[in-house]
Amino acid sequence: MGSEARISRITVMSSLLMWIIVAIIKFCIDEITEEPQSTIYRDFGQIAETQTLNVALAENATEYCIFNAIPRGFQLETLDDFCKEYDLELNIIPIGNDYSAEKLLAEGKCDIIVKHAFTTDSSMSQPLLHSSLVILSQTKDLPDTIYAAGEQNFRITHNGKTIICTSISQEKIARKVASGEINAAICDSALALTYQKANPRLQIDTSICIAQEIVWKTNPEAQTLRDSINAWLTREMETKKYKLRHEIYYSYININVSSKYYSGNGNKISAYDDLIRKHSKKLQWDWRYIASLIYEESHFNPNISNPSGAYGIMQLMPAAYQKFTHDSANISDPEVQLMAGIKHVDYLKKRTPETITDTAVIIRYVLMGYNAGHGHAEDAYHLAEKYSGNTNSWHNLAEYMKLLNEREFYTDPVVKCGKYKGSRTVAFTRSVVDRYKHYRNLIK
Repeated sequence: MGSEARISRITVMSSLLMWIIVAIIKFCIDEITEEPQSTIYRDFGQIAETQTLNVALAENATEYCIFNAIPRGFQLETLDDFCKEYDLELNIIPIGNDYSAEKLLAEGKCDIIVKHAFTTDSSMSQPLLHSSLVILSQTKDLPDTIYAAGEQNFRITHNGKTIICTSISQEKIARKVASGEINAAICDSALALTYQKANPRLQIDTSICIAQEIVWKTNPEAQTLRDSINAWLTREMETKKYKLRHEIYYSYININVSSKYYSGNGNKISAYDDLIRKHSKKLQWDWRYIASLIYEESHFNPNISNPSGAYGIMQLMPAAYQKFTHDSANISDPEVQLMAGIKHVDYLKKRTPETITDTAVIIRYVLMGYNAGHGHAEDAYHLAEKYSGNTNSWHNLAEYMKLLNEREFYTDPVVKCGKYKGSRTVAFTRSVVDRYKHYRNLIK
């Protein structure tokens, strides 16, 4: 390396060190001048009672995104596994930056935040990953201005080099480098590798590497939650599943951030989004519910069929096509399939019992009918009505749908359609709704 290049590297290192010092000073000042943090929090007992874990998570290609219509990400999938272990529902709260996450945690609006930490403390779990900050650049020679993600907007200049700290996410900064909007940025090494794979012209400068650890942070008082996390991570991190997930997101880099079906690039789930938006208006449902239902049924493949005779993008039976299309309709046309499927959903919606008034429960009841047939959904409803007295509860409807597989219940006088393996329909419904929530978070 020539003397000028060495001087340039030293200059950048000096600037970067100054940036870190200033950032730490600003953080300490902010901690002193801000109002005292709230002590509102939930420990593991309260979380288990509600059966819901609230997690603040930023969108990016390695941690949480939609790719080819599938919710993806190392953190998302690991959090999902943690919730399955303890029979919890995962509720992701999308955030734009670390400051937003810390604020939500302090206000008790989430239970966990995913933190990229230079130093750890007792409010944090054991590290899930070890990572580093590097410089992603348009050119081999580092420019005079480098951007970085931070909690506030500010800039520092030292020895002719300027570092601009901006309160947008690392994902957005990396995207700006890839598009040429800015020339260089400091970002996570895995994120830099992901963008370099999609844009080979990008350069990664590793001469300045700042080690960081990725942890789950809780309220300092939530000791039982943290103990549960650490005990689970100790076991989980030794499994093949965890190690493979690490390879997929941090070595293989199998998400193409230049794809139009990557959520970071825009709002496309599939090639049929415009048609789904257009025809879903008749239902007065969020179009992303129908998109999630279609993915569950066909993965957006209009030519798929199954041994039962269901065909097309929404997997309708021949009788449904006869009922919801005219005789000359071309059922190989995806739009015809979509129109018929939405008419079928509307048919089920109109037959929802009046005692079900909660919109979220109505949607789940319709989805149960879509998968199992309206008769089996009605049977679950009548059992819930008879034995619980509360039919406006998804928990009750799901419980009695599953009980349709037991003789005591499928022989009950209120059951008209007989034995049915309802656990499959409950899983189907939950899958559609869970995917919808991620579509809602990331596809605007």
